[in-house]
Amino acid sequence: MELKKEWHSAVNFRTSRRAYIDKELGEFEVNRITSLINEVNKEGNLKIQFIKDGSKLMNGFKASYGMISGAKSFIALVGNKNIKNLKSRIGYYGEFIVLECTNLGVGSCWLGGTYDKEECKKHISLSKDDELVCIICLGYVNKDKSLKEKLISKLSKNTMDKNKFLISQDQVPGWVNSGVDSAIKAPSALNKKPVSYSFINGKLKAFITKGNHGFEEVDLGIAMSHFQLGALSNGIYGKWEVENQEYVFKIKSTS
Repeated sequence: MELKKEWHSAVNFRTSRRAYIDKELGEFEVNRITSLINEVNKEGNLKIQFIKDGSKLMNGFKASYGMISGAKSFIALVGNKNIKNLKSRIGYYGEFIVLECTNLGVGSCWLGGTYDKEECKKHISLSKDDELVCIICLGYVNKDKSLKEKLISKLSKNTMDKNKFLISQDQVPGWVNSGVDSAIKAPSALNKKPVSYSFINGKLKAFITKGNHGFEEVDLGIAMSHFQLGALSNGIYGKWEVENQEYVFKIKSTS
């Protein structure tokens, strides 16, 4: 899967939306979203599914910080429960889909444990070895947030201290700073941001610092996708690899 520079631009203005326009997604947007999902599933060995009409699930749904209203479509983030690091993989690839939606003018919101899983399962394909990790609701939104959305954003706003987010004993190169700046903007459950980075002896690692209601691994994956895009914006193309049970960022090329 080729990373898009536009996704890094989307990092800077993407925000969780909870009030949607009562309008179905257009064919162009659906085709782009489903095409990327197919790519992601193939590369990540996942079973992510797009549901165009999930209004029965979404209507009146109470999210962690308020009501979800008007959303018709959602993405079910599914994978084989026996896959190692399934949740971080779900977060990593799921966020690329979210950023693609942002570029398409489609609003989104990650939803964890506060939706009707049994109702959701009626809309998706799920084998006995599959796990429904979480969902992302989708839809068109007004340019300006509703008053309720503005209040929720204000209540959940959490400015991160970059010095606490990155541990380093070395001089930090520009691509690491760009990656961390991007990662700080990553969404997380309850905005807890339980992820930090270390850059020691030239090696960049990502790790979980605290629990987050069972979604800390999803948060880690989301943050890693943001970091990768931030590094790419600074001319560094790299990938995350597991080394001694740790996530290490390996540089593949420079532009």
